[in-house]
Formats: sequence, structure tokens, C-alpha cells
Amino acid sequence: KQWYQRRVRGMKQAGRPFPLNTNVGVLKWRFQSNDSKDLPLVINCWPSESGRGCDVNIEYELQDTSLELYNVIISIPVSTQGGVGLTVAQCDGSYDHSHGVLQWTVPLVDRSNSSGTLEFTAPGSADSFYPVGVSFNMNSPFCDIRVSGVNAAGSDQSVPYTTECTAFTEQYSIE
Repeated sequence: KQWYQRRVRGMKQAGRPFPLNTNVGVLKWRFQSNDSKDLPLVINCWPSESGRGCDVNIEYELQDTSLELYNVIISIPVSTQGGVGLTVAQCDGSYDHSHGVLQWTVPLVDRSNSSGTLEFTAPGSADSFYPVGVSFNMNSPFCDIRVSGVNAAGSDQSVPYTTECTAFTEQYSIE
């Protein structure tokens, strides 16, 4: 009720205090969109079939350069069955190939590293490199939301507080 009346988050039972020295998730927010303009990071994947398998070019581009994305991992299904191997021609960041997945890792994507490329050749048809999975963390929310203050329940007296904000991908895939 408090949220709708006063834009205040609080415990369901006002008489119960917040637990001390314990992480408490007070606000969880979820964003879904099918519009690439809404995404913080756009991924483009172009597989091109050739006589030796597929030449694949994958690029990322940060849409909002005020954001900092940490531990960006782009996962591409890559089979090396039949003895034909994976050959990486270019990689901005690092990569690891195991258990049929090529993981491209970029520790930080920000305004100084807002785009990057991975180029490789592997066996398979163009369809075999999908879905591409993406994961990352952020130390700030995707939208401009923050705690403006904390008050004791029922008294509106200001109390000391700390906040920690993390944002992460739950599901981000390119089909």
C-alpha cells in the first residue's frame, strides 16, 4: 500500500524491523524487450558457409556509453565433430572452447571499449551457431533508480543505511 500512496518501500509487517547485518532484497526489477534499441549491448552474428565449414563474424556494440558492463561472456555453440577443428582468426578479449561451446570473454565493456569482434572458422552450417547467449554484470541499474533515504517505520525519522546495487542478465539470447 505504501508504494501506491507515498512511493515508499517498506516491510509488509510495519512492526517488524529490517534484519541487521543481513542482505535484504527490497526491490527487484525486471526488464524485457524485443526491441534492440532498448538493449545495453547489441550482438551481431554473421555465419557464412564456405568449403571448409563456416566463417563466423560476431560483433558487440555498447548502445549507451555511460554504462559499464563487467564480465561480458558471449557463448556460441561450436561443434568440432569429425576431427575438423576451430580456428580463431581474431578475438578482442579472450576465448575458451570446451563441451561444444565457444565462450568469448571481455572483462569490461565501456566507452573506451564499446565494440569488439570475434572471427573464427568451424565446421557446421550457418544455423548451427545459434542460439548465442550473452551474460554480463553491472554495478549500476539499467534505469535511473536509487534510494533517496531510509526512515524508521511509522516515525519518518531518518536512519543510517547502505545500499548495494547489482544488475545482471537472467536470459539474453540471440536466436
